[in-house]
Amino acid sequence: SGSWDKTVRMWNVWDESVQLDASLMRGHEGAVSGVAFSPDGQTIASVSEDRSLRLWNTATGAQRTRPLSKHTDWVRAVTYSPEGRTIASGSDDRPVVLWD
Repeated sequence: SGSWDKTVRMWNVWDESVQLDASLMRGHEGAVSGVAFSPDGQTIASVSEDRSLRLWNTATGAQRTRPLSKHTDWVRAVTYSPEGRTIASGSDDRPVVLWD
């Protein structure tokens, strides 16, 4: 999930007593408005009002790359293509950006 507190969090919905090692991811400078799991489950993409897209390792919680920035306004939505090679992000600046 993404939050107004600028974090991305993974939840163990099957057993709340089990804490996930990579459960809390910090790095965005604004509220996180969208998250998506890659088809292989190894990466989370997140987008934010800070105009960036970030990629997170689901096993460690570490960022996989530097923040990706092509939008000029709040990024609201993110999704992976079915094969996982392309990510699409949508922003208040209107264009959809495709990331390879």
